Amino acid sequence: MALTLLKKALISNPHRIRKVAGIICARNHWNFQYKPGPYPRTPEERAAAAKKYGLTIEEYQPYPEEMCYGDYPKLPDIGSDSKDPHYPYDYPELKRNFNEPIHASQEIYGEDRYDISMKPRFSLTHQWLWFLGAIAIINPSIMSIDKLALIGKDGQRTK
Repeated sequence: MALTLLKKALISNPHRIRKVAGIICARNHWNFQYKPGPYPRTPEERAAAAKKYGLTIEEYQPYPEEMCYGDYPKLPDIGSDSKDPHYPYDYPELKRNFNEPIHASQEIYGEDRYDISMKPRFSLTHQWLWFLGAIAIINPSIMSIDKLALIGKDGQRTK
């Protein structure tokens, strides 16, 4: 009975098959479709790769061929934490839209990870000076404590 109802539904409206097939055959539905194509050498290949990733030809810039990323686009280094939190993203927890290409190093630029576009509170020079200054202050005091502990009351070494 269910089979006959299914046949009637498909025969009466054949456009439903296309809709179902369109949902099933979405772009990048399986992980083997994530693999980038070969490096684009001609302007036609660059235009096809830009269309594949949903970018304009002016926006599309592939990684250098030596890096072996194929036709994957070189996206700007913007961490998730630097993106607008009030923008209506399709996936607000990731701050991404549907079919938006992700950065090749996305595992580094998460919201709970390193943000390359963040300006540090203190410069790297200040940080190194504080570190080396702390080592210089602590090191002599440790040496003097060790020397005092090894010298007995009579002025002779205990060990």
